[in-house]
Amino acid sequence: MTMATENTSTAPTTTGTADKMGARFVEAGLLTEEQVARVVELQNSAHIRFGEAAVRLGLLTEQDVQAVLSKQFNYATALTSTEGLDKSLDIALAPFGMEAEAIRQIRAELSIRLSDQEKISLAIVSTAEGEGKSYLAASLALAFSQMGKRTLLIDADMRSPKQHLLFGLGNKTGLSTMLAGRTEISAGGLTEGFPHLHVLNAGPQPPNPLEILLQPALSNLMRQLANDFDVFIVDTPAAQTSSDAQTISQQVGMCLLVVRQHHSRLDDLRQTQAQMKTAGAQIIGTVYNQFAEEDAFDQLEGKGKKLWHRLRKWLSSPLNR
Repeated sequence: MTMATENTSTAPTTTGTADKMGARFVEAGLLTEEQVARVVELQNSAHIRFGEAAVRLGLLTEQDVQAVLSKQFNYATALTSTEGLDKSLDIALAPFGMEAEAIRQIRAELSIRLSDQEKISLAIVSTAEGEGKSYLAASLALAFSQMGKRTLLIDADMRSPKQHLLFGLGNKTGLSTMLAGRTEISAGGLTEGFPHLHVLNAGPQPPNPLEILLQPALSNLMRQLANDFDVFIVDTPAAQTSSDAQTISQQVGMCLLVVRQHHSRLDDLRQTQAQMKTAGAQIIGTVYNQFAEEDAFDQLEGKGKKLWHRLRKWLSSPLNR
């Protein structure tokens, strides 16, 4: 899915098309009929788009335009309702920016590489904390749901869970209580504003995360929910701090590695790759992540926040070259 934009050219827009566009803003309560007439007049005289004309006149903000366009194209975003969502999730809160576009590029690459799969099941793995795996897992889950894919985001990081913080959810029950047999298997909660996305939180931290994650506990849970979802995205603990990521990736079947510029160590990355191969998990590729120096990400990691400079590019199995 590409960024939603107005399907108009820089040539003067016909009155009928302008009326339809204006009607959407009137229905949203953002413009009056008189204001629409002013916008159309400037649109035709300046040879610009309707939204651009409205912003230039000071009648709408860029966010107002994006919100209405998102609704027009059935593109789920949080432009009109941001309660609960962490401000780091640009794919939801700033869906037409460069960072969101980088996420969509990764989604597109994954979709192409996994086109022969009936369903996409992917564990997101990093060597250490602070490399961006939880943010990437949340962003990819949102991005796939925006395509209309029924998506389940599972927080399998029972040691340092972050998905409930990113989505503003409670964490009294979740994956840990389900695998321990304390609560029934379910798909967690539906995310407000994103009708195709469910989030299954990690739940309370158990004294034995690795033991309750051992095969086939997680794979059985995913199998029970398979008929309800097209995409499973699974967040994992840092690979160098426990064996959880290895066990999780083995049951999920495929994994995507995340490395961070000036943070990840090559030796650790090689070791993590070897661990995933030993577990029998297929490594789909590696995302190289660059933070801006002023982000002070380590201070924000506890809440799962980030201020990414950009996802520079997608690297295909760089250690095999």
